[in-house]
Amino acid sequence: MKNWKKIMAGLCAAAMVSSMVVPVWAAEETTEEAADDGDVADVSEAMLGLWKDSAGDIYGFYKDNSFFGQWKDEEQDILGVYALSSDGEYTALAMQFANDDGTYDDENMVSYLVQANEEENLLELYDPETQELTATLEPYEGTGDEADYNKTYQDMGDLLTECYSGETEAGETFIYAANEDGTFCSVLVIDQDDNYVSFIGKGTFDEENATVTIEDEVSEMSLTFGVTANDDDTLTLDMGDLGSATVQEATLAVAVQGLKYAVENGTEMN
Repeated sequence: MKNWKKIMAGLCAAAMVSSMVVPVWAAEETTEEAADDGDVADVSEAMLGLWKDSAGDIYGFYKDNSFFGQWKDEEQDILGVYALSSDGEYTALAMQFANDDGTYDDENMVSYLVQANEEENLLELYDPETQELTATLEPYEGTGDEADYNKTYQDMGDLLTECYSGETEAGETFIYAANEDGTFCSVLVIDQDDNYVSFIGKGTFDEENATVTIEDEVSEMSLTFGVTANDDDTLTLDMGDLGSATVQEATLAVAVQGLKYAVENGTEMN
């Protein structure tokens, strides 16, 4: 099994993050131990997307090494980060689940050996000690039910490249997400009573005034806010008469989870 246990030790360290998320690919000790980065890249590319296991649980894996899961039996949504590494023979997957408050610690970690079964279009997860198959994931297919928004969530996750989350002065949840060139931006604000306002559409950045304007594709309304970088790595988003929000970098899974929560539990106020 070569350096499997040493690889997993490095993976667990790589998957550990603080409240400010950093890409798990940057873990130096993990990449140094990897004998064949090509294997890792192949599995990572195959994993991206929306998957469903035999229990009906749904997982979305995103390009920033975050994931968002929907556990059917527990009726619970979960998110976290994952790391991959290879010793040239096995590809190891470590998944760390976020705490209820969105933070991470040294708990809630699971690990597998993972293999992409290209012939049957499956992801196969194996027990790291016994190498026995423990679960398979197959590509998610929509049910056709109007309440099945999973494909919408996944499409959003595929488009995004950055996410910031935090709170407004009034204590509302504020999530901003966008793709690399700003042609797709999203602002979601959810209050304590689960009323929400969203702006989803093209974003325009005014460099001279340091403002961002998002034009909602459906309502054709727009939201403009100023952006100020703070010394503690947070951003202040000033919306004028609408107040301000303090946000920090978050994973793409946070944006997807926020959209799902608003759509399925909230009341739209636009």
